[in-house]
Amino acid sequence: MHRKEPPRLPLANLPTPIVEMKNLARLMGAPKILLKRDDLTGLETSGNKIRKLEYILADAVAVGADALVTLGGFQSNHCRATAALGARLGMKVRLILRSAEKDPPRDGNLFLDDLFGAEISFHPPEEYNGRRQELIEAAMSAERRDGHTPYFFPVGASIPLGCWGYVRCVDEMIEQLGAETKVDVFSAVSSAGTQAGLMLGKALFHLENWRMVGVPVSDSIEYFQREIRDLLDRTVRDFDLDVVAANMPLDLLDGFIGEGYAIPYPQAVETIELMARSEGIVLDPTYTAKAMTGMLAAIRRGEVREGAVPVFVHTGGAFGLFARRDLFQS
Repeated sequence: MHRKEPPRLPLANLPTPIVEMKNLARLMGAPKILLKRDDLTGLETSGNKIRKLEYILADAVAVGADALVTLGGFQSNHCRATAALGARLGMKVRLILRSAEKDPPRDGNLFLDDLFGAEISFHPPEEYNGRRQELIEAAMSAERRDGHTPYFFPVGASIPLGCWGYVRCVDEMIEQLGAETKVDVFSAVSSAGTQAGLMLGKALFHLENWRMVGVPVSDSIEYFQREIRDLLDRTVRDFDLDVVAANMPLDLLDGFIGEGYAIPYPQAVETIELMARSEGIVLDPTYTAKAMTGMLAAIRRGEVREGAVPVFVHTGGAFGLFARRDLFQS
């Protein structure tokens, strides 16, 4: 790994394998399609968030915290992973969740949040978006009143410290694929930390033949152009890295957001079924189905570089799929 890597708690099952999807490649008329199975970072902690949390929780432990405060949507993979790791480390977890319903069904990730013993509060979108800082401060104050030392981190653990999770992932992929192999790496973009980490890894390890393609699944291309650049700038500055953030190519694939975050659309649901039936692999409707739909469209349209192998980073989300059985009832 890179010499500037901060301390981490080894919590994930690493390295995750890279597998060849031969049936999907045959259906797409592509020579080869690979899958980096970051859905196998753990069971309860499945997905990309645990890579980031290894660094963030190392810091929380180092400063003597005994309570973790974070936030996200009511089916947040990040919040579920935090709840599981809090239980594993003997730390209290408080989750501030966005939900249009006052009392959403305890299904999918939310069922697990409860099972892991997290303290949960639900907030309608207008309150969650408009008064977020107040909600965080109130939660931190409540933990201090209860005698805890709380530690806060934002949605998706997408802060400079968390970016190291996907720098490490790139290091793993170099071992598995070889630095000289020509690959186009595709992944979902939402809280931006995974994409920023992949881009940093490409720069830090001088991967001239690698391309990092982000497929936004929420907000807009313009929003992520700002967010990713800002996160890269802060990470380079915070860790005094010998790379220039502005020189890192920002490659985002538009057209697969749909109506917004966690709002599926028919093509993405078809992609879930395609992956399940051709490869026996589960995607989720919020992140990976939209991103995979983007990668398959890029393959179809001839947008993968000549001679490059497409590699999809599977960032998890299976528990969220169980909460959306309604999408498949027909």
